[in-house]
Amino acid sequence: MNKGIGKMLVCASFIAALLIFCLPAESQAVLHIDTSYSGKFRNTTGYSKILADLPFVYQEAFQKIERSLGIPPREQMYLVVMFSDHLTYKGFRLRGKRQSIRTANRTVVHYIHIDLDFLINGQATLFEEMTHEMTHAVMADIMGLREYDSLPMWIKEGTAVHSADQGQARIRALTRRGFDINAIGGEDENIDGNPISLEKYVENYLKIRFLLKTFGSSALHRFVKRLMKSGSVQQELAACFNGLTEEVMNQYAQDFIKTTLLDNVRPVASAENLQRGIRFFDEGEYLSARLALTDALYGGLSDSEFQTAAYLLAECYIQERNPQGALSLLKQFKPDPRNVPVDRYEFLSAYSEYAMGLVTNAYFGFKKAFETSTNKAVQEGALYYIIRILIELGNRSEADRVMGLLRQQFPESNYLVLAGRVLSSR
Repeated sequence: MNKGIGKMLVCASFIAALLIFCLPAESQAVLHIDTSYSGKFRNTTGYSKILADLPFVYQEAFQKIERSLGIPPREQMYLVVMFSDHLTYKGFRLRGKRQSIRTANRTVVHYIHIDLDFLINGQATLFEEMTHEMTHAVMADIMGLREYDSLPMWIKEGTAVHSADQGQARIRALTRRGFDINAIGGEDENIDGNPISLEKYVENYLKIRFLLKTFGSSALHRFVKRLMKSGSVQQELAACFNGLTEEVMNQYAQDFIKTTLLDNVRPVASAENLQRGIRFFDEGEYLSARLALTDALYGGLSDSEFQTAAYLLAECYIQERNPQGALSLLKQFKPDPRNVPVDRYEFLSAYSEYAMGLVTNAYFGFKKAFETSTNKAVQEGALYYIIRILIELGNRSEADRVMGLLRQQFPESNYLVLAGRVLSSR
């Protein structure tokens, strides 16, 4: 196996373990789902799945914002999610919108409006839309509504697109539509200009991307945290980026933006798309990874490259709560240990089947993953899901036996608490 790919697969499995194996962390933040929606999707399975996924996606969005911007989950933040068939603002169609208000008792409530049409028809994912709008809500909650609204758009929208991993998708949409390269990099739009143009979404994101690639994630996180305290863009740019001013940043960022856009216009070979997908995946940008890996998959890869691409693409689908897509990909090949970690392949297949309700198949898949793996995370996760399945099937005695095995072999496992909750619930 290529060393770079091998290293990436180990890292990818560890990241996937954090996001897939564990239940959402508890938070004191308050989520309310407005179920008064009565539109055309109300009685569809897609809408039911969104309602079921939303509490989990809510917690995962907090985690993604913390990884991307360094902002820890908020306590006592009040958030209401509302749904629409045709969400608009000032005549423009929107996928999502955040509105924050201060009540009479001075409590700040953040309303997130989501257009179901984009989600149900596969043009967007619940996770990306929630992460984008929750980034606005979290930063506004920390700074104060007036202070946050006064920030330049390149910070507000750039950080939201970055944390939601929507940058690559926006760049692709812009290149498909076409753009004038000489018009890129102009003045930031006025705050009253929201909703902003696709060009500005891309520019704003790439300014944040420029700071990230030039100075690193630690410096970007420091900038965001300090900015939320002081509200001074010039002061924190200078403090966090070696005396950088906004004027100088715009000059350098303009070259970075144009280079990036031109690079995305040129034809890209499948092997290069695979490497891009691996890089995005390694950075935890699963939406961008999915786009690159999808382009790579059927464009003339070798058998070993195809397996790597298909396996990582399946991981991306799991991150997006799409087990059907993941299982469909995994069934297209028999894993070669030189290309794909077989135990993780077995675990991912079993997890996909479990999420789809194929409980018997999932049981034997988790059993095989446990018996053939030497990886601690795979073994712990497999035992945990076996316990869940046995309880669902009414086999309490066998579930207790497996719990004893989990406790004996992994006495420090985080899954002991989760498995204990499963056992105590029945």
